[in-house]
Amino acid sequence: MVTISSKTKDLLSNILKSSFYKIALGKAPRIAKNADGLLKLLRNALLKTQKLGVGGVFDVVREKITLLGSLLKAYATGEYRQIELPSLLKIIAGFIYFISPIDLIPDFLPFIGLTDDVALLMFIINSIDGEITKFEQWKKSKPIKV
Repeated sequence: MVTISSKTKDLLSNILKSSFYKIALGKAPRIAKNADGLLKLLRNALLKTQKLGVGGVFDVVREKITLLGSLLKAYATGEYRQIELPSLLKIIAGFIYFISPIDLIPDFLPFIGLTDDVALLMFIINSIDGEITKFEQWKKSKPIKV
């Protein structure tokens, strides 16, 4: 678990109360039931990470999107279903929020535009840490396909 500053807590509080996040959370159950929709969401999130810069926070965002994306892909393909529904919905809502260019802090603002996206993704990752650990253990236990 990462300790977060009061400014970050305030930002997270604003994000979680925002209409942007509430809309994303409202769309999440529908997308969770649709494998094609999940894969499209994942593809869009990965495409957005390719447009980011290199180094520092950009590499962290890419790494976290890839980790959560791996879990979403396994869920969408039916390989992995051991995730609690509230955790799955948080990931989906986080991805919807991430790919939206207009949210609490619009992405077109250089550097600062990703602040809310990164804060939300880190919050989600921290809040579902146990689910992520369980998924990573499952991945390691899978036989390697040749």
